Formats: sequence, C-alpha cells, structure tokens
Amino acid sequence: MAQISIQELTVKNMYKCLKLKLAEDQVDRIAPNVYSIAESKVDPNFTPYAIHLDEEVIGFVMTENDLNEIEERKYWIPRFMIDVSYQRKGYGKDAMQQVIDMLKKNDDCHYIGLSTEPDNYPALRFYESLGFVNTGEMLEESEVILLLKV
Repeated sequence: MAQISIQELTVKNMYKCLKLKLAEDQVDRIAPNVYSIAESKVDPNFTPYAIHLDEEVIGFVMTENDLNEIEERKYWIPRFMIDVSYQRKGYGKDAMQQVIDMLKKNDDCHYIGLSTEPDNYPALRFYESLGFVNTGEMLEESEVILLLKV
C-alpha cells in the first residue's frame, strides 16, 4: 500500500515541487510553489513541505506559525496543493490530515486556519470534510476563512 508522508523541503524534493501541476481551473486560485518557497525564505513564520507518496513528490504544503497573532490565527495553512494527476484519489485528504496532526502536536495550537475563494466549492467541500468550518469572515476581502478547532 502506498504511503503518504509530509517531508521537510530539501534541495532534492524542492525541484520536484516546482514541477507539480494543477488542474486548469485551479491555476489562478493557488500561488505558484516557487512563490511560496521564496516567501518561506524571507518570512520565518512559513515552513514549506513536500507531500510524498512513497518516494514520489505529489504535492506541496506550507504552514504558518505566528506566535504574535490571536489564537485563531497562530496556526495557518496558507498553501496546499496536490498534482493534478494525483487528485481525487484520497491522497489530498490523507496529506491534509497529517498536516493537521503535525500542527496539533504544538501545545498552544487550538485552531488551524486556512482560506479559499468563496466560490471555490470543491475546496470548500474538501476542507469541510476534514472538519474546517466556514467562519464567513473574509481575508483581504477576497477569500473566506475556515477554522478547525483542535
């Protein structure tokens, strides 16, 4: 049985993360992985990871931990993507659950937040299936905030 794992971004898997592709209707909804990786190098609150299926890199995720934020904003998942050829196979759900479990290990993690466009119904259904609740609040007037109480 193939195994999903969340692994630290390294030189070896970073280049594979840069080659990952989204479905055509997702391209304008998610920042490119190269942007996220660059952002993580200048903002110490961001941590990038490669999502592996056994030895194959199939996705990318970035977490944010800002201890100066309010409780509902300390732990955030600003980026999450699975390569188009691996979508709709359960790998995304397994990977996101592992990210949630990883963040929950922090004693001060009581909420995990993320955001998506309010009309991104597949993403909303996906996150809600993992227990995230649409707060109705908007992030920068363009994305709706979802919270998971842990």
